[in-house]
Amino acid sequence: MDWPDKKVYILDDGARESMRTLAGELGCGYISRGPEWAKKPRHAKAGNVNNALLETSGEFILILDADQIPAPAIFRKTLGFFADPAVAFVQTPQYFYNLPPGDPFGNEASLFYGPIQQGKDGWNAAFFCGSNAVLRREALMQIGIREYVETLEKRERETIENLIKRVGKTSCDDEDSCAAVGRLMEGLKAARTALNGKAPLERVSDLVGEAVKDAEFLVARKDVGELAAAMKDLAGSGDMDAAAVYRHIVGNLDSLSRQAPSSALDKLRISPEYMEALNLSRSEEAIPVQALATISITEDMATAMRLHSFGWKSVFYPEVLAYGLAPEDFGTSLKQRLRWAQGTIQVFLRENPFTKKGLSFAQKLMYFATMYSYFSGFFNLVLLLAPIVFFFTGIAPVASWSVDFFARFIPFFIMNKIMFRFVAAGIPVWRGEQYNLAMFPLNIKAVISVLGGKKLAFVVTPKHRDDGRDFRLIWPQATVIALSIVAAIYGLVMFFFGKGLNIIGLGVNLIWCVYNIISLGVVVKALYYKAPEGWSAQLPEFLAEFGETR
Repeated sequence: MDWPDKKVYILDDGARESMRTLAGELGCGYISRGPEWAKKPRHAKAGNVNNALLETSGEFILILDADQIPAPAIFRKTLGFFADPAVAFVQTPQYFYNLPPGDPFGNEASLFYGPIQQGKDGWNAAFFCGSNAVLRREALMQIGIREYVETLEKRERETIENLIKRVGKTSCDDEDSCAAVGRLMEGLKAARTALNGKAPLERVSDLVGEAVKDAEFLVARKDVGELAAAMKDLAGSGDMDAAAVYRHIVGNLDSLSRQAPSSALDKLRISPEYMEALNLSRSEEAIPVQALATISITEDMATAMRLHSFGWKSVFYPEVLAYGLAPEDFGTSLKQRLRWAQGTIQVFLRENPFTKKGLSFAQKLMYFATMYSYFSGFFNLVLLLAPIVFFFTGIAPVASWSVDFFARFIPFFIMNKIMFRFVAAGIPVWRGEQYNLAMFPLNIKAVISVLGGKKLAFVVTPKHRDDGRDFRLIWPQATVIALSIVAAIYGLVMFFFGKGLNIIGLGVNLIWCVYNIISLGVVVKALYYKAPEGWSAQLPEFLAEFGETR
């Protein structure tokens, strides 16, 4: 990479000694996670990068996935945008140099890393896509610190409210116990008032801590007082040692009460977990400040949305400046798509753009448009089943095949296709349209798994070909194809025997079935695809000196 003052680090999440050795041979820095991560949430790629942020100091950070090869000019072409102090990141396209002819797995993304990202960029809503992007450290640390503060504030608020409810239900049977309950309730309400008044979180925590200490003192004083009474009784029986102990207790009641172990928390039904929740150390995490968002397995979108909500700007630069590897078999491609879908839905449910403060209305729409697309599996299934239902039952998807309907539908349909291709500016879109329809099982699975609370794990996309052909990967699409063929034949037979289907309904639904079959056929072709004999991926031109093929 053509830039004089740069430091390159390998972030090894596997802590492999061989990788450390390789980094030394290449003259790179090497960073892996330390023991503080043991038994703590790792947060996948986001955690790996967040860990590295605390061990590095560069003002600008280029993030590259391990399979990405940066062009020498990547810094010279992107760093100039940071002359604007409000720019948080510059995203460049992800380009795959190992796509086989015809892109059978639908991995080519020039439509997204072209008109779509450029359109979002026009509304200051370009997405950070996890790789091939340069980010400003200051921006990342700002949202990380803000997330840290907001997390602690939310946790303190919930803990205080829960404690107020629990303490309010506590009964007391003597003066000291009632005083302890009253003091604790007083401190909790004072802490709530301070929190609502935007007082420092440390002050809020201190108010609760002081109230707990006072309550412990009052309960302990009761216990010490009971001990003194017992000693007094023994002294009355002539026990001189007990008399001496009694006099000592009475003379030092307060100091002994503060030193004595207290059962106040147990008596007030306050578990140690509540007190731990008021600790500002965020001990449940390996590092307290998480700059890249950790709410989703797709950390990039959530991070970009947080940056935009803080008023930071983004830039999409359309020139290809890094070259990577796409999945080389259909099964791996599906796993990657499923992870993207699940992660995007997670972000939508956890940080809905329409409720995210700081985003402009246009930015909310830009994020929602992408998130909404992953719910398409349900209505795509309806579109696929509608002609099948018509042929078997005669139930039409529209009330009437009238002239009025076609006068409105046909111009809309044609203009929709024309405008899509106009905006695409020469980029092929048919393969994308096919996959948009054919991915209905995957998108439905993504929605159900996220809504069902299934724990999602970040899975690194394999970069080697799996030559297996697992028909289970496409059985839903194959089932719809088979049903469409049978339904179309059944409909034709019924029509020729005069069983009630009209010619317009028959024609429209036959065309509809053919369109669906062709669209779904893309996954059948992908599953059984074999690259042409002798084909191999070509390395980027600037690496030609190192070898002609991968």
